[in-house]
Amino acid sequence: MSEAKTIQEVFFLRCMACLSIVLLHAIDRIYGHVNTVPELITLLLTFGTPAFVFISEFVISRSYPIHTPRKFWEKRLKYILLPYVFFGIFYALSKAIEDWLFQQASFFQTFFTLVWRHLLIGDFQGYFILIIFQFYLLHMLFQRYIHRFDPKWVIAISLIVNILYLGIFNFTEIPNTPVLQYIWLQGHWLLFLGWIFYFSVAYYCGRNYQRFIQWLVKRQFWIYLFTLIYSLIPLVLTYKDILVVHSSKRIDMIFFTLSMILTLYLLAHKIKNIPYSIVRISKYSFGIYLLHPFFMGVMIIGISKIPLLNHSMLGMIFLFIGSIGLSIITTYLLNKVPGGAFFIGKIGIGSRPDKSVSLTQVNV
Repeated sequence: MSEAKTIQEVFFLRCMACLSIVLLHAIDRIYGHVNTVPELITLLLTFGTPAFVFISEFVISRSYPIHTPRKFWEKRLKYILLPYVFFGIFYALSKAIEDWLFQQASFFQTFFTLVWRHLLIGDFQGYFILIIFQFYLLHMLFQRYIHRFDPKWVIAISLIVNILYLGIFNFTEIPNTPVLQYIWLQGHWLLFLGWIFYFSVAYYCGRNYQRFIQWLVKRQFWIYLFTLIYSLIPLVLTYKDILVVHSSKRIDMIFFTLSMILTLYLLAHKIKNIPYSIVRISKYSFGIYLLHPFFMGVMIIGISKIPLLNHSMLGMIFLFIGSIGLSIITTYLLNKVPGGAFFIGKIGIGSRPDKSVSLTQVNV
């Protein structure tokens, strides 16, 4: 199967995952951590990031169940890794300028410190790209060796490993050294072990696509029911202060995220024609993912000075829609410039297959 072959339901799932992340950041920018209801909403919206892990491997496994093509790495290095490097530098530059102007910090010291942290340890929103490249390698390992084993055992072991790994950082005390504190708070996100369960499920769903669809349709009642149940568990644990971190890297979020992914896929499967607006957001999701934090950072400066928008739902909607629109426009314009795709990635495919490749098409 070629990379260009589309799976209609993925447009819907990718769009919802993308919107959930942008909405989460919009709510956080407007309300911060002072309002319980928005906080609880953002917790459930964190399903978007692991959903992208699922989508990434699902599409690759569906497209390349036996082996990967010769230019597999070339395209991803050019249109995914290069944008990661560019935006790592771009956000380091933006932050250095901000600190220099408003906090009188040393521009060059801040800039070079952030550059190496961004590029080497993924210390910005682009960290997800480093995780994706780990899964490219893991996909090839599964193709060569792991596919021989019983899928039930592989998925079960992946779930246990995922739970144990996250459990270390969810339930143990944060060490009292800077390096370990960083690992406990966010550094552990970068290792594939924190996402291995989603990857394993996606690998077998994509590889056995028709059986996956049949299984999904037969069990739709239970999928909807468990999605409801698993959505309540994180809310209760947070409300009771048992787990207080708002992150997709919580043990309880594993079950909610997978059930949410299956629910969205079921809903998409029932839609005859995916609306153009959903397809469009799916096509531009990589650009939205990379650009929306920058536009939100700029827009919030103006929003904070307008009483009608500051700390209000209207301001949140304005931030949400505005950052998406500006990200799409910028991605479109950069793709019109020769070499621009090396900075922002190529626009993903739409309803009609083409030869473009981007994180939105085959990964995110």
